[in-house]
Amino acid sequence: MISPATAADLDAIHEIESHSFKVAWPRETFEAELAREWARVDLIRDPHVIGFCNYWLIAPDHNRAGGEVHILSIATHPDRRRAGVGARLLAHALDGGRAIGATLATLEVRRSNRPAIAMYERAGFRTVHVRARYYQEDGEDALVMLAELRPLTRDPR
Repeated sequence: MISPATAADLDAIHEIESHSFKVAWPRETFEAELAREWARVDLIRDPHVIGFCNYWLIAPDHNRAGGEVHILSIATHPDRRRAGVGARLLAHALDGGRAIGATLATLEVRRSNRPAIAMYERAGFRTVHVRARYYQEDGEDALVMLAELRPLTRDPR
């Protein structure tokens, strides 16, 4: 089951974050995300937290053609990787974007993160730009990926 994170989940999120990225975001970053109106941090539990997705929902307004989903991070506990947890969280975030009228989704990913890139490509993302030396700790490039979102369809029954 996918549910919103709470302050009580921050330690579990930070543990997964620490196992997943070269430089983990501090716990305070996720604490701040929980307070932002446009930010979402959603979890999958089984029964403990096994994965999370941090993303922003930017609603359409009169100045933009459509809203946007911006994926900041998706991570799965090392013991639960390769089981579709990340893909389920990604699909959930994209559905949340469609529900508010978002027409595109964006993200940055390390050029070397082949498993994540493959997951994003399966979800319809394509590379549209390379940010050279984007990651400060090691100078690795980031791929900027974009997916166009189709509206949610209603069941005709």
